[in-house]
Amino acid sequence: MEEDLRIRYEAILEINGVKVIDKLVADLLRKIKEKGSILAASRSLGIPYSRAWEIIVRIERLTGKQIIETSRGGRGGGGTRLTSYGSRLLELYSRAEEKLYRLAPSQSMRFVSIEEPDVIVAYSHDPLLEFILGDLERNNYRVEGLCIGSSKALATLALEESDIACIHLYDPVTKTYNKPYIEKQWFSQEVVYLGGYLRELVFAIHPNIKISNIDQILEKIISGELRIACRNKGSGTRNYLDYLINDYIGKHGIESINIVGCEKELYTHTEVVKKITSGKADVGLTIKHLAVSYGLKTIHVTWERYECITLKEKLGKKPVIVFKELLDKKYLSKYIQELTGYRLD
Repeated sequence: MEEDLRIRYEAILEINGVKVIDKLVADLLRKIKEKGSILAASRSLGIPYSRAWEIIVRIERLTGKQIIETSRGGRGGGGTRLTSYGSRLLELYSRAEEKLYRLAPSQSMRFVSIEEPDVIVAYSHDPLLEFILGDLERNNYRVEGLCIGSSKALATLALEESDIACIHLYDPVTKTYNKPYIEKQWFSQEVVYLGGYLRELVFAIHPNIKISNIDQILEKIISGELRIACRNKGSGTRNYLDYLINDYIGKHGIESINIVGCEKELYTHTEVVKKITSGKADVGLTIKHLAVSYGLKTIHVTWERYECITLKEKLGKKPVIVFKELLDKKYLSKYIQELTGYRLD
């Protein structure tokens, strides 16, 4: 028995007592730096692509800073690389690891290989889409879903690290959804629309808050009178919230801004409504379906376009074909009839 026991030492980088980087995370960052791809890095380490994204999102959430950035094409080619902050974190960890190994060398970690998914879907959080992904799995396809927000989802498709991206990014200049952001990624000619739907975006309000219109909400958010539950930067909902706030500030010439709540970013609409329900926030921009499900008051903001896209070269993949069939209006209507705040496009 005793001969099976081993002591292993491991460096850990913490922020305010919370673990941020351990050996697995450091190895992932090193592989991203080496290969210029999150997908290639995750495969090299034998961990699911979705797990790699969970690690990245968690670090960015804890630190409040980006640790990776993506690009497609252009001088030097595209890919994923560490930001200066991400590189700094890895450097700090590597120094600690080197010092530890000089004192107590440890065995390297082992990772269990996993079965390759049939399809990778990167998306912005949406309950209806998750029903559709469940149906895709029931068609006997191995589905890897990455709930990482619209901007990151689009980036994974541009880098060909996902098969499908489902997004809702509003452009205030053209007053349209998604297309301007696809064009910025330099691959608009390669993108194929699979289908989509409309969902109602609302301000969800705690029952104890007395307020009657959007202008009052924005005024009190900007002054700090209302605590807001904020989605993460890069999500379609956060983009729209920033647009609403900046538009209100511009129209009213406001100079003093004291927004309370956005320092803590939330990665799903469920987190937003739970924070309001618990009394830790007063208001939040979210989808009506979940706000009503949690018994919150709502004020209508807009109907937004939620769309799923793929690349021409991926259209022949059987799970992509089936996914497109699941987005057919005849199929969607059965769900939309049961879900508040959705309608066919």
